[in-house]
Formats: sequence, structure tokens, C-alpha cells
Amino acid sequence: MNKSEKYGLIGSATLTVLLLLLLFFIVMPGLKTPEDEGVMISFGETLDGGGVTQKPTPKVTEPTPQKPSEPKTVTAPKPTKNDYVTQKDNSVALNEQKKKEKEERDALEKQRLEEARVASEKRRREQEAIDNANTMDGLFGSGGSKGSGNTSGNATQGNPVGLGNSGGHSWSLTGRSLSGRLVEPSYENDVEGKITVSIVVDTNGNVTRASIGTPTNISDPTTRNAALAAARSTKFTAGSGSASGSITYNFKLR
Repeated sequence: MNKSEKYGLIGSATLTVLLLLLLFFIVMPGLKTPEDEGVMISFGETLDGGGVTQKPTPKVTEPTPQKPSEPKTVTAPKPTKNDYVTQKDNSVALNEQKKKEKEERDALEKQRLEEARVASEKRRREQEAIDNANTMDGLFGSGGSKGSGNTSGNATQGNPVGLGNSGGHSWSLTGRSLSGRLVEPSYENDVEGKITVSIVVDTNGNVTRASIGTPTNISDPTTRNAALAAARSTKFTAGSGSASGSITYNFKLR
């Protein structure tokens, strides 16, 4: 037998042995089928069986402590700008405006009443002075004269008191006298009574303003206009600055 053949037999035998060992120790144990195990059967009561069966103790599950939740932060909504019409912008402002206007009207009315009172008091004093002058003229025989001016011998010309009468009419203008004659109004309607005309005279003696004053008890517009026209046409002496006075016209039925 050759040496190579001997090596071949030895190698084959060794490989066969290794395969058998591999099958016996590794492959064969895994092919075994497990045997069926017996089932224990209990007959009768627990006491007859010679033993005490203990009931299983129920397992108590402890509650898992919960982690306290953190308080939630509530974010307040951002205020929105709304163009609402507030009471201050409307009714309150309107009430304040009405109150202010009422106060202004009350102040003007109070001022007007005060001016009217002062003017009435002034006219009353002037009328008293006229009445007193008429009384004095009657005592001395100089009242009731229709003459006026220097040519007719008017007793009131140059009178510093500024009072006089002519043709049944009277006038009052402090520091002034008639320049010429007292113009008498036209008498178209049959009315009787008295009309007082408040006048303002400039430095030259011209009547620049005339209005119906008190006392006046004639409401006829024609007669009133005639009295105003006569007053504007009357001329007084010149003086320093303007002067205020009145002319009283007496109307009698013819």
C-alpha cells in the first residue's frame, strides 16, 4: 500500500468518527420527544383529603402616588382698543354745553334787566325833575308858553338844569337848552295820552338817536312814529361830549 493511500484511509476514518460524535452529542438529543406529565386529581372535601387548603391572599396594589400637577398660568387676554362712543364723549359733553349756554343766557338776561332798571330809574328821576320844573314855572307864571328860543322869550333858554316845556310838551337834557323851538309831532289820529322819547344828542346839539321810552301809554304806531320824527328834528345847544335825555309829548283829543 502506498503512503498516500494510508493517509487517505486515516483521514477518512478520522472524519467518520467526528461525524458520529457530532450526531450523538448534538443532533440526537434535539430529536427526543418529551414525555407527557401526569395530572393530579383531588377526590372529596379538603378535610377528607388530609390537608387544609389556604385561600390565596389577595394582592393589595398600593396606589401609585401621583405627582402634583403644577398650576397652569392663565394669561389674561390683551385689551383691544375699541372706538366706542362713551357717555363722556356724548351725553355728558352735551349736558355741559347746554349748561354753559344756559348760564350765558341767564347772564345776558340779568344784564339786560339791570340796564333796563337803570334806564327806567334815570327816566323816572328826569320826569320828576320835569314835573318839579313845571311846578316852579306855574308858580312864577312862566309855564305853558309856546314860545322858544331867544326871539320868543323862552324862559328855559340857557337853563343849566336842562329842563323845559313848550306847547304842552316837556324835555330834559342836562346842561343843554333848546336851540330854536321844540318840534311838535303831527297829530293825525284821535288818540290821547303820553309818549316819551329817549334821545342822545351829540356835541353839536343834533339828536343822533331816538327811541320810545317810559312813561308811554299810546300804542298807536302812527302817533309813535310822529313823536320819533319830531324828536329827531329838534335842535339843542352845543356842549362837551354827547348827552342823554328825553322828550315827553302830551296828546289830547281835539
